[in-house]
Amino acid sequence: MKKTLYIIGLTIAVLLSSCSDNWLNQQPGGSTITEEQYQNMDGVLKGSVMGVYAMMYQYGDHDVFGQRSIDMYGDLTCGDMAMTTQNYGWFYSDELGQSYARRAYLWSYYYDIIRLTNKAINAVHAQVGKEGLMEVDTVLANAESFFYYAEVLAMRGWAYANLQKWFCYTPEQIITQGYTLDDYMSVPVYTEEVTEADTIIGAPLSSAEDVYRRAESDLKDAIYYFDILENEGMVRTIKHEMNSDVARLTLAYLYLNKGDNENAAKYAEEFINNTTHTLLPYSQLLTTGFADVANNNWVWGQDVSVETTTALGSFFGQVDVFSYSYAWAGDIKGIDELLLKSIKDKKWDARQYWFNNIYEATKECQYAPDGKFYSPAAKQKNNYKRKPKAEEIDRDWLCDNVYMRTELAYIIAAEAYCRINDNANAQKYLLAITDQRTLPEKVADYEAWKTSLSDNTVLLEEIRYNWRTEFWGEGFGLQTFRRFGKQVSLGDNHKRSNKTPDPNAESSMRQFTFEIPSGEQYYNPFLRSTTELAVKQN
Repeated sequence: MKKTLYIIGLTIAVLLSSCSDNWLNQQPGGSTITEEQYQNMDGVLKGSVMGVYAMMYQYGDHDVFGQRSIDMYGDLTCGDMAMTTQNYGWFYSDELGQSYARRAYLWSYYYDIIRLTNKAINAVHAQVGKEGLMEVDTVLANAESFFYYAEVLAMRGWAYANLQKWFCYTPEQIITQGYTLDDYMSVPVYTEEVTEADTIIGAPLSSAEDVYRRAESDLKDAIYYFDILENEGMVRTIKHEMNSDVARLTLAYLYLNKGDNENAAKYAEEFINNTTHTLLPYSQLLTTGFADVANNNWVWGQDVSVETTTALGSFFGQVDVFSYSYAWAGDIKGIDELLLKSIKDKKWDARQYWFNNIYEATKECQYAPDGKFYSPAAKQKNNYKRKPKAEEIDRDWLCDNVYMRTELAYIIAAEAYCRINDNANAQKYLLAITDQRTLPEKVADYEAWKTSLSDNTVLLEEIRYNWRTEFWGEGFGLQTFRRFGKQVSLGDNHKRSNKTPDPNAESSMRQFTFEIPSGEQYYNPFLRSTTELAVKQN
């Protein structure tokens, strides 16, 4: 059944995606079938929702495989992830800075998801009408349709939140340039109404505030529907699907990046107080390989199967030295040298064993995440302390993809409270994580470290450290770098020449905030004029 649903979803995703060779939609509102035909298809909601999720791991090339490839782009761009070697060249451009191909792919990826969600929203409106959508009785009378509705609303909000992370300056940078969120032009907003009118081939730029507002509204509405339906016993069937937990954490993270710390803390705490997901305990810190969606601390992730694996063109196909991968063959995507040193300097932090464990003999696996991201089937076979031989590695590529973990709620709450000077709550949520990351023989060092957290400035810096350490390789690095706005010193294990990137330096701001692809400006008639783009590009 699961296999069938994914095949249906992937087929619909392909049918409805109209990308040019450079990943850009020449007609953002178009499709290969009419809106009426689409809405009359059997099982349209189920199929379209599966199609949206399928796009998150849709294969394009060995460095283009959906969300986990995008996560790698960000971590490489900010420098937390290092290209220690580049024999094959995949992701090498991301180590050096943004490229046209990358920003074109990101643009197309998120707008394709938005277009598919808009079509699904129109299908819901065709089935249940557009009146009374917030009435509980209407929701309960059409429970299945509204659960799908909640999913696609949440996915659309998630997509717009991601576009803001990549293509919009941070609120602090916008203010520094003399603008506000209301007059700084960000990205186009396509709603279900725009998609329904298939003669429209573009949309003008919207203000940063309007894009945030669109994402907030979608996520809040999704949470409203999820809460009603989950209270009635309706739950998602697999962790690849959206639910109230994922929607709340997405909204909390959006607010954190927007600088609305009160709401960030509110939604993170709502998640913590209501979820059944738990933090990853110390006993499992080095045993899971971050490779199994069944782990209870995984809130959102993909269960990779024989039918959905993208083999070498996957996260584990790029980073895992225990799988047949580019990393095993010598292309290490490892942790930044100085970041690893800072983890070891803590002495108490067991996360130092997430990296750099099997390099002693030849140093060819140096800095690899051989204790965090690995194939448990291969590594645990002989408890490897060396690079595995060709006959020992995992050649199935069935390790799962993590999108969101419980720990995210705690670190969001910690940072949000710290920024509003509530040190007690900030410490509470930070220590909930670090208590489970402490080596038993180094408790005295941990206790000494905790005493430093009474100072708000020190506490915020330690929260930043935990963002970079706890979520290494999970796609949060670039936003952490941009949000904290600090120059970072990188080690010598990078191929990049700039070893002191600064997100707020005038000469490098555009390196860390992607520009709208030139192809979009050409095909979207609303963007052909330079007047609207002037605010964005200058």
